[in-house]
Amino acid sequence: MGFSDLSSRQAVLDAIREFDSIGRNRFLVKYGFGQAQNYFLVYEGNQYDSKAIVGAAHGFQFGDPLGAGDFSGGKGTVLPKLRSLGFSVVAHKIDDASSTLPEEVSGDFWEGAKLSITVNKYERNAAARLACIAYHGTSCSVCRFDFGSAYGADFAGFIHVHHITPMAEIGKQYKIDPIKDLVPVCANCHAIIHYGGVARNIAEVREILQTHDLDDSH
Repeated sequence: MGFSDLSSRQAVLDAIREFDSIGRNRFLVKYGFGQAQNYFLVYEGNQYDSKAIVGAAHGFQFGDPLGAGDFSGGKGTVLPKLRSLGFSVVAHKIDDASSTLPEEVSGDFWEGAKLSITVNKYERNAAARLACIAYHGTSCSVCRFDFGSAYGADFAGFIHVHHITPMAEIGKQYKIDPIKDLVPVCANCHAIIHYGGVARNIAEVREILQTHDLDDSH
């Protein structure tokens, strides 16, 4: 049996729990994998070496774990396999460097805009971004656009995150909740949320999009 036979989501969860229990280094040594450079499984606010997880999960399901030389990892194998089992995978590890996305749109660019889109520190914070994506996934909350599906696996997991509560309404003692306060949005929808200096909510922009689609269908 090979990695393609893996069909148990529970086996993947068992591998994740072992990873958490013994730590990354011991887990990788145990199953014979090096540290991943690309493609990380995101689950409950944590990131995991996706190929190693799949190899270990094969052992949990069939009693025979796969080593690094037993199958290739990456966009053509591990990525679609984990996605088919309901997991989110990002092409690049979410850290401070990868969280610094070009998310600011100048007010001069948008005609009639009163304010620029100022992306606050929470939206650039790697831990907050990771927790948001782990819970909400990597598709746009408004239009469901997925960068990985549209542009290829090298862009899996690429997404903006939007702070739902306007910064002007946040007090000094405010503590971010990445699940309740942040949502993934594509660049287009992020711009429409802020277009003209108006803080539109997700439901409003979704309705605008749906109404436009209905108008075009007539």
